[in-house]
Amino acid sequence: MPSRTDPENTLFLVDGTSNLFRAFFAIRALRTSKGVPTNAVYGFTTMLRKLLRDRQPRLLAVAFDLAGPTFRHEAYADYKANRPEPPADLVAQIPHVKQVCRVLGVPMVEMAGYEADDLIGTLAERGRREGRPVVIVASDKDLLQLVGGGVLVYNPIKDLLLDEEGVETLFGVRPEQVRDVLALAGDSSDNIPGVPGIGDKGARDLIRRYGDLETLLSRADTVQRKSYREGLQNHADSARLSRELATIRLDVPIALEPSALLVERPDDSAARALFLDLEFDSLASEFTAPLVPSGGGHTVILTTAELEGAIERLSGRGPCAIHVLRDHAEPVRAGIVGVALSGPDGSEPCYIPLAHQAPGAPAQIPENVALDRLGPLLTGEVRLLGHDVKSDRVLLTRRGIRVAEFGFDTMIASYLLNPSRRSHTLETVAQDIAGLSVPTLASLQGTGARAVPLNGIAVDRVAAVACARAAAVMAIVDRLEAGLEADGLTSLLVDLELPLASVLAEMELHGVGIDRDFLGGLSRRWEEELATLTAAIHSLAGGAFNINSPKQLGEVLFGKLGLRPGKKTQKTRSFSTGVEVLEDLSLSHELPRKILEYRSLQKLKSTYVDTLPGLVHSDTGRVHSTFNQTVAATGRLSSSDPNLQNIPIRTEQGRQIRRAFVPIPGCVLLSADYSQIELRVLAHLCGDQAMQRAFHDGEDIHRRTASEIFGVHRDLVTDEMRRRAKAVNFGIIYGMGPHRLAREQGMPFKEATRFIAEYFDRFPKVKAYIDATVALAESEGRVRTLLRRIRYFPEIKGANRVARQQAIRAAVNTTIQGTAADIIKEAMVALHRRLVADGSKARMILQVHDELVLEVPEGNLEGIAATVREVMAKVRPLDVPLVVDLKAGPNWLDMKPLHRSQN
Repeated sequence: MPSRTDPENTLFLVDGTSNLFRAFFAIRALRTSKGVPTNAVYGFTTMLRKLLRDRQPRLLAVAFDLAGPTFRHEAYADYKANRPEPPADLVAQIPHVKQVCRVLGVPMVEMAGYEADDLIGTLAERGRREGRPVVIVASDKDLLQLVGGGVLVYNPIKDLLLDEEGVETLFGVRPEQVRDVLALAGDSSDNIPGVPGIGDKGARDLIRRYGDLETLLSRADTVQRKSYREGLQNHADSARLSRELATIRLDVPIALEPSALLVERPDDSAARALFLDLEFDSLASEFTAPLVPSGGGHTVILTTAELEGAIERLSGRGPCAIHVLRDHAEPVRAGIVGVALSGPDGSEPCYIPLAHQAPGAPAQIPENVALDRLGPLLTGEVRLLGHDVKSDRVLLTRRGIRVAEFGFDTMIASYLLNPSRRSHTLETVAQDIAGLSVPTLASLQGTGARAVPLNGIAVDRVAAVACARAAAVMAIVDRLEAGLEADGLTSLLVDLELPLASVLAEMELHGVGIDRDFLGGLSRRWEEELATLTAAIHSLAGGAFNINSPKQLGEVLFGKLGLRPGKKTQKTRSFSTGVEVLEDLSLSHELPRKILEYRSLQKLKSTYVDTLPGLVHSDTGRVHSTFNQTVAATGRLSSSDPNLQNIPIRTEQGRQIRRAFVPIPGCVLLSADYSQIELRVLAHLCGDQAMQRAFHDGEDIHRRTASEIFGVHRDLVTDEMRRRAKAVNFGIIYGMGPHRLAREQGMPFKEATRFIAEYFDRFPKVKAYIDATVALAESEGRVRTLLRRIRYFPEIKGANRVARQQAIRAAVNTTIQGTAADIIKEAMVALHRRLVADGSKARMILQVHDELVLEVPEGNLEGIAATVREVMAKVRPLDVPLVVDLKAGPNWLDMKPLHRSQN
């Protein structure tokens, strides 16, 4: 903005309503991860903060319209009659915009019966009379009529400051003539009639020539253009009414005087909390966050007596938050560096260092002594709170502390409230939930190759951060609990996810056996196969090249061999050599087929065969995967370090890797796999009787579906019919359309379209359920599983059609796959409790989506198998039976069925 104003004395008046509308339509498809629209808020906030930053005004007000009739409606009943209702997404943002003004310390004005323009006009007139400069921040032409006598209009879109001369240059008439132009041209958005036949250009030309409306009307007979002349003669009253409607009032009875419109200091804490809630992270970072309450400082405990005193005080004060510091990312390999504790409201924060080795580090309580003293606190009746309690449990259990059930996990709670949250780290959750700034351990250690081990950092520095993090857990528990209660998610945390964390900790601790000799032999065989494939590929290409170079491969395929090019990549603009392209090209040439074989084998070899032996724990001789509860948005578990859920099972090579997973001597592996659980969940959720009857009768659901769709008796269903019915049965869950069905099944598009249509005709309640789920997702921006787990889909309300369709498919899938995931989680908790109650030595060691793998003493196999089948089948009563396929064997591949269901 040009520096023609004195910010100390200038009164700035912002047309809040107009700027809000313009921001809404200028910025599209901006929403939070929960689907809350924020485009208008963001645009408005950016404009307002730029004004505050650039001009540093002392006097400022933002004027808003209030819903309801104004004096203009009394003068003209049809005023704004044709204007549609504002978009719901815009209306929803108005409270946020006003809150932005509050937290930034900006006064607001609004008054029933008057529009924002009238409030601005009145305050501008009062400012002018006081002799102070006035700047109106707006882009609407209506407000140009106020310019003059020290009143300027600033257009924030064009960064243009207008005085009288500027208005005449831009609009074509002087400021006092603006309302006369509006009287002639009218305004369709406000339903101001104007004079028929006279548009904006004609109105400006007439007013420039005749000076004002009344002069023009009195001399209408001298207007040369017939349509203008007749319009003026026949619609003089309409012109005068339109001028009245377009005239901004200067006498609104506002109690405030310009001198009272003082800009206050922003409320940093409230601003940060608001912008975090709106997920404006960059804006939030500009406001100082309150530090986590520390309860008056922390204590470093270095003697047994100090520790016993702290435990006694904490044990009698209510909940206790714990934060265990470790020296390795994987808890099963980590040592404990220290333990931080915090009582209610951040009281009694203390840090017990156990393994600090920095120069000058004080003498510390021996770990076994400290943990022995901590035992009663951790295993007693005190309600323990933590963040990622599963990791703490693994660490402590490895040292002989059998921790009681944790009472709360802020990480899991954050995940349940919004699984799509940008991160579930403690510092992120504390910022998002309470606007608190929590120090990170990385702030002490640094990152990358220069990172310093925690045990090499001074005790006092680590203690301050550790205690702040324990206090942060305590500080956000109440808010998280309130959120869970409001969303109906408390039971999901207490009855399922927290007990499951204990089960997963046991699985991680126990690990799984690996046959390293077998993997070594497999690696050597596959190395030979890769060499053979390399030779074949070079022969087909007519020469050697780097098979792993997409650029060189593209030159061979599309240059040397002249195959049909696929799509180009965005980064290099070279032709893509991705899987889809190679699969397409492999239909016409052998080289792409060999490349796909090479890539698949190379990936399996490097990811599993060559890597797994190096992941065997030196102390246990087993591989310990980490099972993640807070990653998959559907509620499914995932595994990492290593990922044991992505081992391919549909290829012979992928299956060979499973041969390497073995039990301890004297045990066998038992696999328990829910049969077609997602289809059974779908049958329950949609209530389709034909589908439910098939499951109750123990029929082959795919053969039953084929019989229904093709209209033949089940005995006459061919393998091809069943294959296509199976593709649709499972495809429906993932939103399969006719294009995908046609491509995957090699059928014409019309046939695929007809096939899906007939499927829905035969199973109408499936279609009804899908439609109802989509409608709910579009209305609320979220869906729930049977156990009430929530997943948000902000893309559903966005403008991107492709993203919207993907979100719709994912929404339907989430209700089904998420429910199946919840059921197997329930089964894991129930089975663990049953095995413990029975004193069984059987252990769960793996979970892969719908399958559980147990290590079972060979002599107890039959009894354990019966228990597993019973628990899994009865854990969640549905309108269809849950059926479990059981297999057992000496490794994860060579397993024989103990119970088989049709699949």
